Amino acid sequence: MILRRELLAFPFALQSAAAPRILLNHFYATVDRATYRAIAADTFLQQQFAPFEERTTVRSDSTYSGLYFYGDQTYFEFFEENQGGRKPGDAGLALGSEDPGGSAWLKAQWGKLRPSINTMTTRQLDGSAIDWFETTSFQETRERSLVEGLRVFGMQYAPGFVAKWHEGSAASIAQRDILAAYCAKLKMAKLRETSLLENVTRVTIASPEAGIRTRAAQLEAAGWRNKSSAKGLVSKGPNFTVDLRFATRIVGVTEVEMSLKHSSPKSSRSIGKTELEIRSNRRAIWRIHS
Repeated sequence: MILRRELLAFPFALQSAAAPRILLNHFYATVDRATYRAIAADTFLQQQFAPFEERTTVRSDSTYSGLYFYGDQTYFEFFEENQGGRKPGDAGLALGSEDPGGSAWLKAQWGKLRPSINTMTTRQLDGSAIDWFETTSFQETRERSLVEGLRVFGMQYAPGFVAKWHEGSAASIAQRDILAAYCAKLKMAKLRETSLLENVTRVTIASPEAGIRTRAAQLEAAGWRNKSSAKGLVSKGPNFTVDLRFATRIVGVTEVEMSLKHSSPKSSRSIGKTELEIRSNRRAIWRIHS
């Protein structure tokens, strides 16, 4: 079971005025049922593309399942529409800090735009709840999002989480170490070394302009750089770029660009209403059609 509680005090205190690096932790996209099942069943994705798991999360307020693909420093999730409160096109960006005090800094920055909060998410381990990560967000929830169909929130792992989650792991809040522990616990450490996916580098999301501008301001406050494009706004962070397209309706994630760990023959495969293109320059493009 995953629970959240509002923090009365932060576990870290910033020791200097230097801004922490706010990275992409992961993104999520919502797809139709047939596409979700096609992705879940695809052997290439599971055996060659990336370490993968289908996981059900049980919380006090909802239960939902997702498909998780793990890279070296970033990962991504697919959810099925109309399940667990997910609506067609729902998308989200989770920003991550690996610097002590990152969550407190991010709350302070977002608090200049709108009232913001920090909460601690816990996760069940052997029947007990352990601190998992600290979440930073505007005063909103997934069910009552300020921007319909598009979430942006921050997360910073609890210092003791990874050592508790997988025995032998050193205490760390670095995403790379967390993902290594996840894969080791799933007995996919070898696959993590040999699979294709390195990291997500760019995502394109289409949604109504008002919501796009709200989330772009949130990204800019986190230290990302925004610039106008012919179709909307582009926001660039330290390890990731999001192309935010203005649309008349909620479309969601339409394209994902990824770096690969090694070269692979060019190929293209249809998976439900998506198309995964492997390029010869150690890049891949995953297109999602609505």
